[in-house]
Amino acid sequence: MRLFVAGERVENLVAFAVPNGAEGLTYICQSGPIEAERREAEGVRELGIPEYGSILTTMLVFDDVFVPWERVFMCGEVEFAADLLNKFASMHNVLCRGACKVGFMDLMIGGAETIAEYNGITKAAHVRDKMTEMVRIRETTEACARAAVWDGKEEPSGSGVYFPNTMFSLVGSLNTHYTHYGFPQVALLAADLAGGSVVTMPSERELQNPETSQYMKKYLKGVASVPAENRIRMLKFLQHWVAGPQVAAMWDEGSLQVSRALVRGEALASMEKKKRLAKELAGIKE
Repeated sequence: MRLFVAGERVENLVAFAVPNGAEGLTYICQSGPIEAERREAEGVRELGIPEYGSILTTMLVFDDVFVPWERVFMCGEVEFAADLLNKFASMHNVLCRGACKVGFMDLMIGGAETIAEYNGITKAAHVRDKMTEMVRIRETTEACARAAVWDGKEEPSGSGVYFPNTMFSLVGSLNTHYTHYGFPQVALLAADLAGGSVVTMPSERELQNPETSQYMKKYLKGVASVPAENRIRMLKFLQHWVAGPQVAAMWDEGSLQVSRALVRGEALASMEKKKRLAKELAGIKE
């Protein structure tokens, strides 16, 4: 669905849905490092997140795909496109740029605290500061998502369909995704606490290699008798989050500039009221 192409308004707006595997629909699957690793691994123990897999995306190619009319939602009704985009953005920002990332950050925070314990550095002041900052970002992200949902409204009235508060969902998205803040910052802090081993660590297979296993067990073990196997697995787990495509993957969810523009638009809607209040309290009469 496009509204503008090279600055020109497009009148032929189409939005539709087709069944998975429809004739003429081709899926060109992602081939990233995480998926390549899963294909080559001899067992789940070699993977950072063996239980739940990884992200897999595809490029969809429509080549003469039949779309039944009952599956066409918009066909040229461009006057409704902006409203549709805003409603989609409010839902997407809450679900995929807000609440979803809260769960991801929980995993990075848990992994970072665990590896700090394995490394014997949990009492260091800078470690506590970094863990606190990770928790702050996580909690503000959830707070924005919760506020957006709690302040949602039924649209249209009587439909039974509710949409989250647009402004809260947008600022939650920017809080989570803005460069050097939110999700990227949590990943950077987790990587800092894990240390360089999060990217230079040898494979767990070396624990079974008679030529290297004694070195692996000696130099990769943690404090307080934490076996090398546990420390390697936690570093591998963190590697999935901080040294893979997870951090950059947020940009496939949409442009941050669009979110900023929408925030500005929402703010302008109430700007006159804010200006009036400020002038009244400042004693300005016009």
